[in-house]
Amino acid sequence: MSSCQTKDLLYMLIHLNKQLACRFEADVGLSPNRLELLCRLSREEEISQSELQKAVSIDPAAVTRHVQQMEAEGILVRTRSNEDNRITLVRLTEQGKDWIDNRSREKDQFMEKLQEQLSAEDRQELIRLLSSLARSMESVGSGRKTDEPIQK
Repeated sequence: MSSCQTKDLLYMLIHLNKQLACRFEADVGLSPNRLELLCRLSREEEISQSELQKAVSIDPAAVTRHVQQMEAEGILVRTRSNEDNRITLVRLTEQGKDWIDNRSREKDQFMEKLQEQLSAEDRQELIRLLSSLARSMESVGSGRKTDEPIQK
């Protein structure tokens, strides 16, 4: 693929990601970061806040901010670990579990609406291609030292 096509693909993916995040948040009322946190919490009975941050790769300050906001909204509770008082444990409340179920239905409706112009074959092909890109992202390092500027 030529350099121009590669840049076009990169910009298209970046633009699509931004659009998708904005539309999803507007329609479902949930940011992508908060969605990722809640998905992880829904799979765990209880998790330390630091483990949660590592699992979702979101900035620690942002995780703290989201957790505090969701605690104030009654979606989750934070407690101190009995074994180590320095560790903060996080778990969903019953209200939080119900809230996630509702958002999950809204997420499914959003995704159906997004894909309604695609045939079943196109949907499968899209999943195949995105999965392939995701595998490539995992196997390819950044290729630059952290002190090197990003080339444009």
